[in-house]
Amino acid sequence: MAKKYHVERREFLNKFSNMRAYVIAVVEDAREKHVCCKDSDDWHEITLKIADCSEEIELYFDLRTVEERENSLHKIRTLAEVINEFKRAIEAEAEVINARELIPKHARVSAAVH
Repeated sequence: MAKKYHVERREFLNKFSNMRAYVIAVVEDAREKHVCCKDSDDWHEITLKIADCSEEIELYFDLRTVEERENSLHKIRTLAEVINEFKRAIEAEAEVINARELIPKHARVSAAVH
């Protein structure tokens, strides 16, 4: 039986694909596996890897017990919340910098003097 996935994505994080930064997110769909193969209930593929140009992290999400599933859900929800907050902060900072760059250079210099 071919594996099925809820998500199976591999994306570069930079606009330029020759740069190494990437994310890999894989969650195997084990619904059919659980019905037909009780021996394989213990493990199915769950991977979240994030890399920049020099470092890679892989986060572990255990779903074997109720407590581990609750912890894994807490982990990914917290991570998503922090990443979304970080994204909003970068967007706000980019707007500030973009607006500052629109002011002519001589106007910035004269404003700093007075």
